[in-house]
Amino acid sequence: MAAPISVISGERIAERGVSDFEGLVEQIPGVSITADYGGAASKVISIRGVGGSDDYRPNGSPSVALHVDNIYQSSNAFLIMPFFDVERVEVLKGPQGTLYGRNSTAGVINLITRSKSDELNGYVTGQYESFDRGRLEGAVGIPIAPGIGLRLAGLVDQGGGFQKGKGAGALAGVAPFRGAPAISDPGTRDGWGDRDLFAGRATLDAEFSADTHLVLKLFGSRDRGETQMPDSRGGVSNLGFVEPDNDPYTFYSDRYPNRSIDLWGVSASFSQKLGEAITLDLVGGYQAADRYVEGEGFGTPARIWDFNFADRIRQHSLEARLSHRDKGPIDWVIGGYYIKDKVDFRTDLISTDQLGSTLMSDYDQERESKAVFGQADLKLTSRITLSGGLRYTADTANFAGATTDTNPLGISIVRIALPSVPVVFDQDFDEDNLSGRATLSFRPTDNTNLWASFGKGYKAGGFDGSTIWSAVEALPFKSENVLAYEAGFKFSGAGGLFLNIDGFYYKFDDLQANTTTLIPGTTTPANVRTNVAEARVYGVDIAAGATLLRSGPHRLKLDGGLTLPASKILKFDSSNPAIVAVNLGNDLPASPKFSGNAQAAYSYVADAWTLTATVDARHKSSEFKRLNNTPGTEAPAYTLLNARLDLRLTQSGLGFFVYGRNLTDQIYYTDITATNRLSGSPRVFGAGANLQF
Repeated sequence: MAAPISVISGERIAERGVSDFEGLVEQIPGVSITADYGGAASKVISIRGVGGSDDYRPNGSPSVALHVDNIYQSSNAFLIMPFFDVERVEVLKGPQGTLYGRNSTAGVINLITRSKSDELNGYVTGQYESFDRGRLEGAVGIPIAPGIGLRLAGLVDQGGGFQKGKGAGALAGVAPFRGAPAISDPGTRDGWGDRDLFAGRATLDAEFSADTHLVLKLFGSRDRGETQMPDSRGGVSNLGFVEPDNDPYTFYSDRYPNRSIDLWGVSASFSQKLGEAITLDLVGGYQAADRYVEGEGFGTPARIWDFNFADRIRQHSLEARLSHRDKGPIDWVIGGYYIKDKVDFRTDLISTDQLGSTLMSDYDQERESKAVFGQADLKLTSRITLSGGLRYTADTANFAGATTDTNPLGISIVRIALPSVPVVFDQDFDEDNLSGRATLSFRPTDNTNLWASFGKGYKAGGFDGSTIWSAVEALPFKSENVLAYEAGFKFSGAGGLFLNIDGFYYKFDDLQANTTTLIPGTTTPANVRTNVAEARVYGVDIAAGATLLRSGPHRLKLDGGLTLPASKILKFDSSNPAIVAVNLGNDLPASPKFSGNAQAAYSYVADAWTLTATVDARHKSSEFKRLNNTPGTEAPAYTLLNARLDLRLTQSGLGFFVYGRNLTDQIYYTDITATNRLSGSPRVFGAGANLQF
């Protein structure tokens, strides 16, 4: 394939302890995760520095297109989907304007789960690790008839909270706002942030003949875990609160928030050969998410902007493709795509100690997208192929709702502080876009490929899902467009040797982000999500690996990769000159100038057993987490070192393993601002057993 793609096997996913999309980020150079307001409840993924300014609320359009079994996930609410019984994960870096279409300006992540086999098989894996985390995963494949099989998979994941809650600290019993009740002290809690997750999947795989194949999947998960809390940075005034320690794993709060998240869905894929060279493929799915998440936006026990999110997401989609593949000079694919989603989301912003009230935003959004696409691969010679494709997409959306002051205590000053509230709005969005890609590839030898491509991608326009304080903030913004220039070299040789080098240059217009403008007819500023900037990103991706030793019982394999991007905001639009000055020339958020991974795996293969020792490391340079690049928003560089030892008994299918993650106990942050931060996991040790049959 003439494109930068990383494929991570299900075995490596399990060995690295990857349990969701957030954990996947640590396995791939050039990929980052960021949490804006809402913290751990609302995270976004970026690739090569693209996507770090995405909207954190569930109605936004992510820059990284997430797919599960080839079903597009329209909302970042699905980022919490658990990984279990995984076949592989495919990561395509860079804009994918033809076959994947909208909302893939950063790239695509496609999670593929396991399907049937021709004989009874399965596995069960149990493990226990630091912070009282226990995880049990298993699956069984059951042949029903020739060519037809059922696979059942399940997961239980409990515990693992590493934070320490200190209660309300010095603010316990204090009433900062006149007439409001005093801040309560919920007491101390160790091991906060526990998981409480159950998930299951059923797959019916029916290969009726060599020409006809049907796969049905039903999935569901139930999450009742504890919300990770932001930690107020020690010694820094955080809305009047100063944390007495600088321990990144402690936090102070007036409550211990929980979450209730239910995900479920059903999908079907059907493939039918129509003659020797033509195949019809249909993929359809229905996805649902219901989530209630409590949290604290600023990391202080003062009730400034505590939040309760209540979101309901429903989406259904269908894609049809007709493809032609044979030994002739032209292969092609044409198709159509349809998706519709509805997002009902309510936020209660508890500002007892600042505004004397709770503000409620109750919004509804409906989106519909239709697309037609085509791509052709022309073999100019036996060594040279020219590929080209186009995709036309039409998007519509309606966004309606209101922001109101509930004034539960009768002491609200919202009318004075926010005179534009209440706000009622009902807005429509209608836009179309033509995207595409052309690639020229040359294979000078059977194991070498040189390629270059030019493409145009886009991220759909829409509406700001954060709290709307004025009518101007509810106005739609346009699509974000990118021109992508890429070139690469791929080599594969004997002994597992491979080398991939990809260079890229992206030019963005109408970059979507937040800026400050004035509410029409007033001098009151409003924080608006709109098209604010032009930007560029360029750099290089390198991946390499080889089997260095294969002698007798000894095996030694090395592999790794690195990404070296550079980003810059070239133009910034705002009615406030100070905002322009702050942002112009900045790096894009979540765009580290260096990130890399490396792994060494040694195996000793005996007749009755195999012992494998694995060491892997990841380094990421510092990165800004906000578009304005203020010093307090720069996450420091960090290095994570992990190790694992596996013993597999060949005849019985039984295996045992021990592991350690973040062995140097490195402190690192998934998000950081001038006053608070979200920390990654400290050092973890664990052990477990696995039975395959």
